[in-house]
Formats: sequence, structure tokens, C-alpha cells
Amino acid sequence: MRSLNVSRIAPRHVAIGALALGTALPATALALAPPGAAVPSDPIALRAPALDDARLRFGQQTEARGRLATSTAGRTLALQFASHGRRWRSVETVVVARDGRYRFHVRPRRSGSLRIIALPVDAGTAGGAGAVVAEAPLQSRASRVAVTAKLVVRSRGHDVGVGEAVRVRGTLLPRTRGRKVVVEAGARGHWQRVARTRTRADGHFAARVVARRLGTQRLRVRFTGDRRNAGTRVRAGSLQAYRPGLASWYGLYGGPLACGGSLGYDQLGVAHKTLPCGTKVTLRYGGREVTVPVIDRGPYVGGREWDLTGATARRLGFEGVGVVWSTI
Repeated sequence: MRSLNVSRIAPRHVAIGALALGTALPATALALAPPGAAVPSDPIALRAPALDDARLRFGQQTEARGRLATSTAGRTLALQFASHGRRWRSVETVVVARDGRYRFHVRPRRSGSLRIIALPVDAGTAGGAGAVVAEAPLQSRASRVAVTAKLVVRSRGHDVGVGEAVRVRGTLLPRTRGRKVVVEAGARGHWQRVARTRTRADGHFAARVVARRLGTQRLRVRFTGDRRNAGTRVRAGSLQAYRPGLASWYGLYGGPLACGGSLGYDQLGVAHKTLPCGTKVTLRYGGREVTVPVIDRGPYVGGREWDLTGATARRLGFEGVGVVWSTI
């Protein structure tokens, strides 16, 4: 059989053939189809994947679905994914249903783009022996999907002295070396960066946080985001910083208090020379902790800063005179 000289086919003949079929055919299919060979069915009008959710949490699954003409039933479609700077790769294939519907399920780990490819059909089978038709690749436009990274951090309280440091540890998923992680401390809605670090190859990180102020601050870890994943943040407990002070205790029950009322046997509180009445103070001693209000004035004895009520001293296991740690 003589081979067809494709270059001798006049352009108007091609146009007339396309109009007779009522559709525009893929250029590759028309150029390679010999006389009498079966021509591929109408090109599939693929649209960009319609995603249930285009912003996903790490590990979350989404669906890409759509509907084509019923004449495409049985065709195989592939869903492809490409992250920034990487090649397209197929993540799932499906067969178009009888009603033209199709549905993909995808669980991307990184941000990137999704597109649908219609796998080529060997039309030579339908055209008989020797009829080989190469169908032009059919692909949709791409849809963007953003995948938020996941921070795994143990939320816990850290009790330290002012100037001491603690370690905030965790893991950032997906696991990649060199990703920037920051630790922030906040009080009354204001957050400030107190440490920063980078992940190791296994995604683990550890940041050194120094307690620079008295009192309690909430901690959180934040990943600002990069080309691979969108940013995220998670609570990481609290940082409570103390300072030492000399204290004693007293038990003049029934006696008047400078802040009003009289001292009871079970009354929790503390006396201080200058702090406003009602000020909450957290005290630590011997591994125990209690938060009590300022209810009296004193002590006025040699260098002592606090005077604990009998109930407060018993709660802390405190006896006589000694050093307690306070958040003020």
C-alpha cells in the first residue's frame, strides 16, 4: 500500500471535512489520518478541575468532579498534580461513567496545580488494519490548590526564673529541611517574636526561648509559609516567669486587715507594702503554686517582701521565713 503524501492535501479539503462532522478536530488527528480511516470522536471539552475545596489542611482530601458529553463514556481521564517548579505527575485515573460524569479524589501534601488529561485512544482498532490515528493530547486548564502545613507541638506550661530559658519543640509536616519556624509570646492580644529556628530533615525543630519579663505569657509556634505550603500556627502552652523574694507568714486570726475585713483561719492572701489591694500574685515554693490576692500591708521586718496568711503558707508547705518565687 502506498503511503499518503500528507503535504498534498489542500487546506480547504480539511476544512470541509471538519465542517461535515460538525466539530473542529485535533490538528494531529487530521494530519495523520489516511483516506478511509476512522477519525477519533469529538474532542473532549475538558474544564479546569472543579474542587470541593481549594484550600486544604495537611492530610485533607478533596474531590475534583465534572461532567462530559455522554459520547465520552468509557474514556479514561487522569488527574495530574505539579507543585512549584516540578513536573506534572498523575495521581489518579478514572473512567467516564455512562452519563458522562467523572470524579477524582486527591489528598495533596503540598500546594500546587491540578489538571485533567484525557488519555489518548488508539483509533486504529476502529479503522481496521493499517489505520493508525494519533489523537492530539487533550488537557484542561489548571486549578490551584493551597495546602496548609501542619505543626505538631506539645502544649505545656513552663515555669522559670526571669532570665532562664526553655525549649519549645515540635514537628512541621510535610517533613523538609530548612523551613523557618518562629515562636511568639503574647499577653492581652499582643504577640511578639521571641525565638526562631529551622527544621531538620525529619521536620523536627527546637527553639530556645528566654523568659525576659515577669508574669505569664502565652506561647504559640508559627510557620509563615513558603512555596510548598501555606502558613499555619498552633498554641504551645505558656511561659510563667518568677523572681525570688524573702517571705514570712502570720496568723493573727480575727485581727483587722488593711484592705478591709478581718483575717480568717482559711483565708488565702498575702500582705505587701505597696501593691494595690486585690492584686493577684502567683507564688511558688517547694514545687507548689498558689495564686492569691493582696489583702493586707506589711511585712515591716528586715528585708522581707511578703507576709503570707496561715492558709496560704499551709497550701505551699511553707514554714517560718524563706524565699518564695512570685510573678510580680
